[in-house]
Amino acid sequence: MTQAATAIAEDAGSFPDLVLPRASDAVVRALVDGIRAGAVGPGGRFPRDVELARRFGVSRPVVREALDALRRAGIVEIRRGNRGGVFLRSLAIPTELLTERDDLELEEITPLLEARRTIETTCALLASERADDDELDELESLARLLETARERPGDFIELDVRFHLRIAGLSGNLPLQAFLATVFRDLAAVRARYPIAYGDMDKAIAYQLDTVAALRSHDPERVLSSMDCHLRGLEGHFLGRAIVLRRPALSA
Repeated sequence: MTQAATAIAEDAGSFPDLVLPRASDAVVRALVDGIRAGAVGPGGRFPRDVELARRFGVSRPVVREALDALRRAGIVEIRRGNRGGVFLRSLAIPTELLTERDDLELEEITPLLEARRTIETTCALLASERADDDELDELESLARLLETARERPGDFIELDVRFHLRIAGLSGNLPLQAFLATVFRDLAAVRARYPIAYGDMDKAIAYQLDTVAALRSHDPERVLSSMDCHLRGLEGHFLGRAIVLRRPALSA
């Protein structure tokens, strides 16, 4: 290494600034991801702050600060008294609580949807192998909840997201579930910046019910066909075309 190169390497000012997130911000993100994945149902009560603090490895004041941020955003309601606690009030989560990225461009929808197709297809195949009948019954009940949210498009979208994240959960693969949650957060940010009309709700419900039926079949080709149809509808709505990820032919 030359003397000039050594001088540059030793200059700490050449590195970018490091912005460490506050502990409460990290807890907010975890709570939001849990809400979107169905850890708490509409009107449901959250675990006590002491339990959440233990789960996240933080102090109770940090958890309370995070819950208060959700309260200010209108997501939760805090009730006092013997039957009190923190209750889920709304599924409509502000974009700023989903992602810190505010620079997402419309062009990023395509790579996000490519990532979504890849991850979701894999999750569905794994879920079809690993989910039991009770879990699939719960997934079908979640799909039918969409009927109750027709007059609330924001809640409808969040219930749709919850359905897909639940499939990722049924895959039993935590990294895939985390990747998909990130994709959904960024898609929400793009959608907030570039509003796109809501899709056909009847089709969305039909797609979900067909997906559940495909998972129950435990037939990989049936699952792939259902997911392709499901995702084609979404991609056509956003892009005006479907994303084609060709599977290579396997040699004998």
